[in-house]
Amino acid sequence: MRYGGYLVFRNLIPSPMLEAQAAEEFNQIAYGAEHANRLYGDTDAHVTRVRSIVDKLIPYSLKWNERAKNWKWDVAVVRSTDIRMYCLPGGKIVVYGGLLDRARLNDNELGMLIGHEIAHALREHARERLGQLQASQLDSSGTIPQLFGLADLGAAPLGIGSRLLEMKYENTDETEADVIGSDIASRAGFDPRAAVTLWDKLAQATRGNREQGFIYVHPYTSARRQDIVKRLPDMLPLYAKAIGKTVDTLPDYAGMGRPRRKPVRD
Repeated sequence: MRYGGYLVFRNLIPSPMLEAQAAEEFNQIAYGAEHANRLYGDTDAHVTRVRSIVDKLIPYSLKWNERAKNWKWDVAVVRSTDIRMYCLPGGKIVVYGGLLDRARLNDNELGMLIGHEIAHALREHARERLGQLQASQLDSSGTIPQLFGLADLGAAPLGIGSRLLEMKYENTDETEADVIGSDIASRAGFDPRAAVTLWDKLAQATRGNREQGFIYVHPYTSARRQDIVKRLPDMLPLYAKAIGKTVDTLPDYAGMGRPRRKPVRD
């Protein structure tokens, strides 16, 4: 909990209920995409790439949420030109093909992005936001209607209109996901400096979509960029340790200069 009011909103939607519904809708997403011939198969390079990165991130994610060790993590990659992805509550990850084919992220950038999205799920940001929404939408029976609305890929192939994709994270959410996501990804061996080039690329690629573009769902300001850069001295020792180097022996990354040395945090 970061602020007292958030706890009230979170408690409107118990974690087990939200995770169970997310799992059901993830299965419907995968089924709908497969039925529409838009789900990449398990052996497709898109899927194996995402899953290999997720597998590296999971062990370093568990300490951030006591429920995460029991999550049934899964990945679905949907054939689409859209540049977006999300991690549903409970560790269900959905990636749209445009993120891989159009944004042209390198593995460090993709690792930092998936770490960021996992961090949103671990810190239950969607639960907070949806709790706020549900506060005014509980029906007379006290039940919660479908929360995400992502499943109907026939009627809405890209999830248009779903509550999750319409949700715009707050600056505090983004800061927390940046910090925790970078910690997770750095410990897993992904260069934290890639977070800067990642968000610069996503801003350039999706800024034109002012309703559902990735950069509007995840607001990226000059202040947020500066915060990411300022935290690099904390993250680089974690990355260096993960790849068996010291900070002062790390190579230059994308013209960002040589990193400053800082002691490793446990």
